[in-house]
Amino acid sequence: MFEHLLTLIWNRKRANALLMAELFLSFMVLFGLGSLVAVVTLAMRQPPGFAYADVWELRLTTNNDQTPQNPTLRRLLAQLRATPGVDDVSLAAFSTPFSGYIMSSNIRVEDKPLVSGAEVQADDHFASLLHLELLEGRWFDHRDDADKLPPIIINRELRQVLFGTGPALGQVVRSSHSSNLKEFNEGRVVGVTGSYRPGGDLGAPAPAVFVRQVLPDSAAGLTMFSHTLLVRVRPGSGAVLEEKLVRTVAAVTKTWSTSVISLPDSRAASLETALAPIWAGAAVCAFLLLNVALGLFGALWQAIGQRRAEIGLRRAVGATGPGISRQFVAETLVLTTLAVGPALLLAAQFPLLNAFGQPLAVYAVGMGVALVLVYGFAVLCALQPSWQAASIRPAAALREE
Repeated sequence: MFEHLLTLIWNRKRANALLMAELFLSFMVLFGLGSLVAVVTLAMRQPPGFAYADVWELRLTTNNDQTPQNPTLRRLLAQLRATPGVDDVSLAAFSTPFSGYIMSSNIRVEDKPLVSGAEVQADDHFASLLHLELLEGRWFDHRDDADKLPPIIINRELRQVLFGTGPALGQVVRSSHSSNLKEFNEGRVVGVTGSYRPGGDLGAPAPAVFVRQVLPDSAAGLTMFSHTLLVRVRPGSGAVLEEKLVRTVAAVTKTWSTSVISLPDSRAASLETALAPIWAGAAVCAFLLLNVALGLFGALWQAIGQRRAEIGLRRAVGATGPGISRQFVAETLVLTTLAVGPALLLAAQFPLLNAFGQPLAVYAVGMGVALVLVYGFAVLCALQPSWQAASIRPAAALREE
């Protein structure tokens, strides 16, 4: 039976070659989209490493205020912490979750190879506000004021890369933002946190180092264009508290302006931006599958018209309608298999070559999704023409001949 189906497909090789090419391309596109969806799903199932519910982000714009800003910031932090409905406030610089801003750093211990990671500037309130998990040591506090070496805190992933199973607390770590690897800043590890994903839901757990950020007691300080605060509020807080915070900022800073966005809203906006390419890819796949479906449907419809005599003869010698229908569906499945086989072999090279550094499960999901969709579309496109072929009456078909 299989050899007979191959013969039928070979006899129409010119018409089938284009369909096989379309099916091959469809499988590869669906494999890529399915793998991407698997990566996103796997990333979103992992916890971000911090609690963002009931946390607001205050973005302060100094409006070219040239006066020393440190005293103003200290007064503002004190006023905000004293506001009813506010649990805690952290000066977060630009290291806020879901902001899309990640400061990269080259990190090393002694003469070991460099490790690329994210640097997060955080003050003494950052961990308690975001409910970070501390695995070893402690978070920044007043005990670090007198240390000769600045304190740093590393996350689980960076600890594993730098120290493995060895001790991490008390070790000296060097980091550099510059491409000039001779300019390193030293810091002493005082704590280790759990996984922290500064990129949000779609960012994979990666090495990260937390650097202490303090406001000097002196009035002099770096004049910056903007500052960012994280504010943990009481559950259920809404527009009333938001208006109160904006008025507090205006009363303390005089000339500064502020905007407020909750971290859940910031997360939703970040996800919408990150998922836009996936939705675009899905639209392209849908358009491609529609064209393949129309081509396959039209080719089968045309084949039935050209093979009416063959179908009538088969019915005359005893073939049943369901048997004729199954033959056309089987031809479609064999044609699909001939196209998908090479595509499946090509897709299998990605996990074998460890392409893009993704686990085997991601590529397995991509191949599974592509197989199900391609074969499903092929069967759906073959059903109506096969039913038409099954309804051909032997006398009518032979009379036309």
